[in-house]
Amino acid sequence: MKKSYQFLITSILSGALIASSYAAETPGKQTPAEKTAKTEKTTTDIDAQNKKAIRDKEKSQNDLLKEVNKGVAEGLKKVFEATKLIEQDKKKEAVKALQEATGKFDIALAANPDLGLIPINSQVVIKELLISNSAAKKEIARAEKLLKESKVQEARAVLLPLRDELVTTTTYLPMNTYPLSIKLATKFLVDGKKNKALDTLAIGLSTLVDETQIIPLPIIRAESMINMASHADKEKDKKKIHALLKASEDQLELAVTLGYSSKNQKIYKDIKNQIIALEKEVDGANKVEPLYKKLIESIKSILK
Repeated sequence: MKKSYQFLITSILSGALIASSYAAETPGKQTPAEKTAKTEKTTTDIDAQNKKAIRDKEKSQNDLLKEVNKGVAEGLKKVFEATKLIEQDKKKEAVKALQEATGKFDIALAANPDLGLIPINSQVVIKELLISNSAAKKEIARAEKLLKESKVQEARAVLLPLRDELVTTTTYLPMNTYPLSIKLATKFLVDGKKNKALDTLAIGLSTLVDETQIIPLPIIRAESMINMASHADKEKDKKKIHALLKASEDQLELAVTLGYSSKNQKIYKDIKNQIIALEKEVDGANKVEPLYKKLIESIKSILK
């Protein structure tokens, strides 16, 4: 099986943090200390909700592995066990392990002959970048300047941390070919052809398929803040609503700046126009519930 190397890159570049753009002004007469406390609480609440949204998405991605056919997973485990036994010249035990693996695969296929690619391993890595859109643009401009000066490695060092994403890597076992490889390896082993058996098992492992899915964190944050705005709307806290909608728009722009989306992409234009319409409606007739619902569905369509 291909090994996945998990690593977490947390990069905080220069410039204002995203959180600084979330702070909403507070109504009424307040002392500077009260205003600061209210702003800090608002920022903390938003940051907490954003982190929860990211954790929820991470959990949902990990939950996908629960759909693994247990029989297939157990069969694969037996194959790994057999490989070690063959290398230890324990032929009898290895044959038994391979036969048990084949039995697991046969049972799974008998229950569902249409089994194709079965997920057998999954890894989720979050690479979070706490940076404002304007600061990200400055970093990109700096990298462009370095490239013009042929300072490629320095530009690489600037660009490499500019990743704000949740990465899921899933390994799939092809049920239409892999079980046949195990049966062939068993035959070679029974015939005393140890090396051919090992080669066949190795070839079988090379047919495993790795699939990587990247979910931009700015989109997750934008969805989280729009949900918060919809709840704040019920409290009629218009200043907080405008701050949240503006912050969600900034996150969408950050997704574009980091190359996860394009300003020319139809769905991006549509979402931005929906946010603008929602901001106007908050100050108008305030018939916003259907607008929030449509906007959240549009955001989800990107995440899908």
